Amino acid sequence: MKCTLVTKFFFFLLTGVVLTARIGAVEAAITPISLAQQAEMIAKDQRLVGNVGAQAKREGVITNTPELFIYYRDFSPAYHLSGYRETLPRELDLIVSNHRIERSMVRLDRLLERTFDANGAVPTLTDLPAAALYAVIYQDSDCIGCRQVQEALSTWAMAQPFNLVLISVDVDLSLNR
Repeated sequence: MKCTLVTKFFFFLLTGVVLTARIGAVEAAITPISLAQQAEMIAKDQRLVGNVGAQAKREGVITNTPELFIYYRDFSPAYHLSGYRETLPRELDLIVSNHRIERSMVRLDRLLERTFDANGAVPTLTDLPAAALYAVIYQDSDCIGCRQVQEALSTWAMAQPFNLVLISVDVDLSLNR
């Protein structure tokens, strides 16, 4: 009798955990925001010399695409990736599940002040909808890696129990070549 009761208890407990996980996954949402990089910022970035990858991470300098920046709910920096890696979903799982902070990464407000929206306005942190994560991806129109990063990020985000704001920043790097 006790064995049957304990078995039923664990069965219902496990069922509840699975249902809760599924319900949370259904609630996951991606809110897209489209911005463009200011042309003068592109020109300024193209003139810089030195370790461009480090400058992209620390200062928001964009001379190559894709560039991916991830921030937590409180706008603290979580992750930066230049280019595309197939391990992106696993890396994001590790970072987000452990709430790791990227210490030497550009602030989100600095990235936003270098962009503009469809109306020509420069967005601020207060303009962003509330979310658990904010992802900023810099992409060029003919960038294969950009599509790979965006697809991997979207697939990963849809499997998560939280919402994500995906900020796509169009960069026309051909302006200054």
